[in-house]
Amino acid sequence: MIDLYRLLGVKRGATKEEVRKAYRRKAKISHPDKGGSAEAFSALTVAHEVLSDERRREKYDATGEIEAAKPNNFDGSAVEVIAQKLGLIIYAETELSELDIGTLIEQSIRDDIARRQASIAEQSRAIERTAKLRARVRRKAEGADNMLARVLDWHERSSKDHIKKNEDAVSSMERALEILEGYLFVDDRPAVEADSEDQVAAALRDTIATLDELAAILAARPKEAAVG
Repeated sequence: MIDLYRLLGVKRGATKEEVRKAYRRKAKISHPDKGGSAEAFSALTVAHEVLSDERRREKYDATGEIEAAKPNNFDGSAVEVIAQKLGLIIYAETELSELDIGTLIEQSIRDDIARRQASIAEQSRAIERTAKLRARVRRKAEGADNMLARVLDWHERSSKDHIKKNEDAVSSMERALEILEGYLFVDDRPAVEADSEDQVAAALRDTIATLDELAAILAARPKEAAVG
């Protein structure tokens, strides 16, 4: 039986964040593009998915059984979120080699989630204020239609619809982040060897020393002229 905790190199009480970090660390070296095998990388991905899912993890801890993931209703909209972010990167003018693509996409989605949640809080406050106004509005003539009350009811429905749309969007974005956990963008830049780094550092030191000597010469010239 496969020990998912041992596979990832984490303790049984590891948090979801610790599981995520362990997966990212091992995925960088076990990915097929980095010389690893497809089977080993697939097993690593399964370990991450199971231990990141509270329900599947509880079942695994209790029985040792690795339950297959069930289809998620949000996957379609979640993929659309990822597609939108990838589109921004595809059409950006910045060189791909200069971008930490995974981090950029994740941070952009988290920023969107924060904005949506702020909007939800704002609309929730609006509903509370609408209810207070609704309780205070009265028609001076008894029995007449309370048009202002109906307007306030419309505002409340509008705010509730807005909240529902943002909550659905947040759910899709959170699912998008879960999907992205199973992927990484391999850095295709050539690794800088230690000798090259030493050469660059030495060249920088020589340049700084030369500039210091030049500055000293320029500072001494006025004094020489004064003596002459």
